[in-house]
Amino acid sequence: MEGPLLPAVWRIAWPTMLQNVIGGLQGIVDHAMVGHYVGYTGNAAIGVSWQIFLVVVVFISSLFTGMSVLVARFAGADDEEKVDRTVYQAFLVAIGLSVGVLAPAGYLLAPSLLELVNATPAVQAEALPYLRIMFVFSSGMLIFFMLGGALRSAGDARTPLRLGVVVTVLNLVLNVVLIRGLGPIPAFGTRGAAMGTVIATGGVGLYALAKLWGGGWAVGFPRGADLRPSWSIIRSLFRFGLPTGIQGVAMNVGGVLLLAFIGSLPRSAEAQAAYTVSYTQLFSLITW
Repeated sequence: MEGPLLPAVWRIAWPTMLQNVIGGLQGIVDHAMVGHYVGYTGNAAIGVSWQIFLVVVVFISSLFTGMSVLVARFAGADDEEKVDRTVYQAFLVAIGLSVGVLAPAGYLLAPSLLELVNATPAVQAEALPYLRIMFVFSSGMLIFFMLGGALRSAGDARTPLRLGVVVTVLNLVLNVVLIRGLGPIPAFGTRGAAMGTVIATGGVGLYALAKLWGGGWAVGFPRGADLRPSWSIIRSLFRFGLPTGIQGVAMNVGGVLLLAFIGSLPRSAEAQAAYTVSYTQLFSLITW
């Protein structure tokens, strides 16, 4: 990187900032539609489910922090082979954890987790299918997060922005159809928001995998090399990423405990819905 530092930082940062704003608008539209077609119980259901889901996903995504450290190091040294090997190993770990641990454990533990936040029976009825869908089909979202971190660390911040716009547009279109229903497609209500999210991220995730195998981006998967797990690289992913994961888990466990406290109050469903819309969507749209 040559020239003045501030313009160079801005050139890399602005696509990420714009992507975060676009992603935040997607959540606001979700809540607006669910609030209109389902009611405040739907808003509360998405809020408590997403907070629970974040605890686990933030921990798994901490591997991508470790990946970003290694990718930036190897990209700076112009070692494309090590960049690609690192990205591939992060992909293996993310898929292994999401399919082998997150999906079955999340599906089975979802009712108990909703009890933990003191969700009312009406909120639980809306939240349970939403949370289970998010847990079982989280792989596409994790691939999307992994790819964004890898590309930005390699110096390409615009491709994640383009993919983020595609995910957001797909998600909005799918949610309009799945939440309210259209023609022969029934209205799925709150679970329709989860279905739209996993279909959009899953579709873009599959496209990303094809590009990673085929080449054409700043990062990719190694071709003609050993594709087995490399435990030395995986240990490095955890070594660099685990502190961030612990911090993220602690912050989001705090959010779960706050929702549990709100859930113990009178008219808890309305209160959880208000907190979700005001803080996790409107306030976070600006601060994130």
